[in-house]
Amino acid sequence: MTKIREKFYAGVMGFPVSHSWSPAIFSHLARTLDYPLDYRRIEVPSENLDESVRLLRRLQLFQGWNVTLPYKEKFLGLADELSAEAKAIGAVNLVKVTQEGRLWGYNTDVLGVQKTFEEQKAKITGNTAVIFGAGGAALSVGYALGTLEASEVWMVNRTLAKAQSQIRRLKRIFPGTGFRAVQVLPEAVGASAKLMVNATPLGMTGFPKKSLLPRVVASDVLVFDLVYHPAITPLLRASQKRGLASVGGLDMLLWQALASWEIWVGRIPHIQRVKKELKQQIVTLRESGV
Repeated sequence: MTKIREKFYAGVMGFPVSHSWSPAIFSHLARTLDYPLDYRRIEVPSENLDESVRLLRRLQLFQGWNVTLPYKEKFLGLADELSAEAKAIGAVNLVKVTQEGRLWGYNTDVLGVQKTFEEQKAKITGNTAVIFGAGGAALSVGYALGTLEASEVWMVNRTLAKAQSQIRRLKRIFPGTGFRAVQVLPEAVGASAKLMVNATPLGMTGFPKKSLLPRVVASDVLVFDLVYHPAITPLLRASQKRGLASVGGLDMLLWQALASWEIWVGRIPHIQRVKKELKQQIVTLRESGV
């Protein structure tokens, strides 16, 4: 007699969440890994957030949920425990519900960045990197670069004060890395950096179609655009035209999803193969207009 397994629930919480690819990603993982996870969109207006979290905690039906805009910072005060990355970055994008009903808040952005660096064989340790942008995504990239012991990290942002604030946070955590904030990247830095990361929305669907690639760059630089829609952004197109190694944000997104699964459910065997198949599935969905 076949044992009927209990169904578990997870979801993506935000407002709105109709655009999220997470249901497609986690439905594919549940089928591939033969696990009874039912993944839902949890669309919660801001005035109902506290009440909704209390209800979900009390029901203990959900194993957890991904957190998207505009609630990543608000969950700092709603979670019972926070990971080191969530504390440092000041944002939660993943919640795990324990058997006792306690909420653990994580930030998987850093891991998604690090796994993408690893997959692309990025030259980080002892080298110079450039981050365009100074928001939460830029802070996550900076944290990953500090962890990987980059020698220098230049954060380029139109509003210098915002970049300086992020740099101060990173310096306290990673005193061995030289973090610097500028409004305009010095040409010499652009010519020597081994990594350039776009952590702004430029190039994203609905935002200006602009490339931030400097005029002079090293021939062995890796260009990483965190934007994953469209697949080929102006920055990636410019990089490819110049024969530079480049990667878009889809890989980071998928590594974050895989990290979510492992936090909720457990280790994924043959994770590289699972990730490759998942990417093929999402690319197919994107090409079909989903």
